Amino acid sequence: MKKFGFIVLCAAMLTSGLALAEEKATEGEWTGEVLDMGCYIPKGAQGADHADCAKRCVKGGQPMGLLTEDGKVLLLAADHKDGSPFEALKDLAGSEAVVTGVLSENAGVKMVTVTGSKSAG
Repeated sequence: MKKFGFIVLCAAMLTSGLALAEEKATEGEWTGEVLDMGCYIPKGAQGADHADCAKRCVKGGQPMGLLTEDGKVLLLAADHKDGSPFEALKDLAGSEAVVTGVLSENAGVKMVTVTGSKSAG
């Protein structure tokens, strides 16, 4: 009986945690430079001089981020229902883009699930 109660308690805690994460999710639009996180985090690589490398890196599987106009970096992720806007965004790595999606935060990490993207230029 004790194991069953523990499992129910854990399930309830997990469910409430997921509900909190979903409540914090907000739709929006962000403008900034599409980053190749594999080069940006350790080396600070960004900008037009790094655009070709950034495109190769994100197309090769490196994570993508968005350096917003206010200097913050958002992790970018594909939408589980339709990953095509995220895939199209890879062509804009190293340049300015407008990203639409759903912003979520967990453990201090902010992530946008990409639902749309276009060049900012």
